[in-house]
Amino acid sequence: MSLSANEIQALATKAARGAGFPPGQAESYGRATVMHLVAGRDPQPLRDALAQVDNSPILRLPLLVDDILAACAAVKGPAELTLNPDDSALAPSYAELAPVRLRDCTLITTGEQPRLRVDAELDTPWRPKLPPRLDLPARLRATLNELAQNTYVPASEASRLRGAGAGLSDND
Repeated sequence: MSLSANEIQALATKAARGAGFPPGQAESYGRATVMHLVAGRDPQPLRDALAQVDNSPILRLPLLVDDILAACAAVKGPAELTLNPDDSALAPSYAELAPVRLRDCTLITTGEQPRLRVDAELDTPWRPKLPPRLDLPARLRATLNELAQNTYVPASEASRLRGAGAGLSDND
């Protein structure tokens, strides 16, 4: 199914909220989901991250952007950041959320700990160009929709009495 980047980001953010993640981390996950799909990466790690609410890359990786900016400011040239092994599949997608142009963003899996090598142009503000539509794989779409439903108010008389839904004047 083809959706806009905004639709995918909103759905992924709702799914992360429905899975129990805090709003800030959920919003970063939504943005990283789009970057992950744009790059054509395997969607399975996106699904896996939603299933691990207490120990998830969704909780740790939003800090990666600040780490990239600090490391690249501290050294001339590329910097290498050590990653939690569970974070390596999604780390490049989160790194691409940095508001600077990345000259290099390479995942290094040799050795004991995975690392992310980054080289950023700190003086160059950057926003990636996104395609108008992206394919959302069926299994990922099903997972996102299922979890997003946890954020919806049930359609019942009790919920309407508490203010949910549109009133009569809103339908005119």
